[in-house]
Amino acid sequence: MNGYKIPTLLNNFNTYASGHKYVGVSSETTLPNFEYLTETLEGAGIAGDIEEAVEGCFGSLESETSFQNIGEEYFHFLAQTGIVTYRGSMQILNTATQTNDFQGIVVTTKGRVKSFELGTLKRGGKGEPKIVRELTYVKITIGGQNVLELDKFNMVWKLYGVDRLQKVRSQI
Repeated sequence: MNGYKIPTLLNNFNTYASGHKYVGVSSETTLPNFEYLTETLEGAGIAGDIEEAVEGCFGSLESETSFQNIGEEYFHFLAQTGIVTYRGSMQILNTATQTNDFQGIVVTTKGRVKSFELGTLKRGGKGEPKIVRELTYVKITIGGQNVLELDKFNMVWKLYGVDRLQKVRSQI
């Protein structure tokens, strides 16, 4: 019996920007929510309204990166405008052997700073400042396989390597 391979948790990750590694500085990242832009279909012969998704078109995409405290690294990240990459190791449980394995996950983003919070100053504590970026590009690779890629400026929308807007691009 082969069992199942269940991704149980992100064992660890790191944040990279402009060739800089933010070891122990970034603490958590919230990835964007993808919500299609929609148009309401209605008319004769349709029993009600239908929200039709516009293929490959999404609303605002935001990522939020939290840091331990404000410091030079926080402001370095705040000032950068290029690619931000999150590299992690997903812990995978093999249910047949009851052993753990690990699989790489890479999230690559492009965007600009939309807002930032300086956090708090607290004796003996963490300030937990945050930076929110508006994203125009997101690519997710799991175990070496590209599973998602969205490039808003170049009209690219891929799921599991299938370019869902290729035909649209060829027609305009």
